[in-house]
Amino acid sequence: MKIEMTNPKTGEVKEIKVGWSWILFLFSSFFGLPLFLRRLYIWGGILLSLGIVYIIAPSMMYDEEESLGLIIVLNLVFLGLQIWLGIKGNEMTAKNYLELGWHFTNPNSDEVKFAKGKWGINI
Repeated sequence: MKIEMTNPKTGEVKEIKVGWSWILFLFSSFFGLPLFLRRLYIWGGILLSLGIVYIIAPSMMYDEEESLGLIIVLNLVFLGLQIWLGIKGNEMTAKNYLELGWHFTNPNSDEVKFAKGKWGINI
């Protein structure tokens, strides 16, 4: 199920899926790019920073075992964040758009009522 949100200043319309976000689950580890595209700049910055650490830190370590341990820990962190973003990503996107002044295109539709209930939005 998807809902539409409209930017009242530009008339731009975006569709946001209610439920699991495959895009964020699969691709957010690529330096947070999908998060930046969704205007979730803080989360994009976090994943960008982790990606840089993932590339640079293991090469700076002299001990192979410590390097491998760091890589395993960072992979687990990425996996946990990807699962969490898959679950919460669309909700965070919708709430962010609402904070930026967007509104639901059809606020009285059953889909929007369901999404508001699932996301805990009381507007």
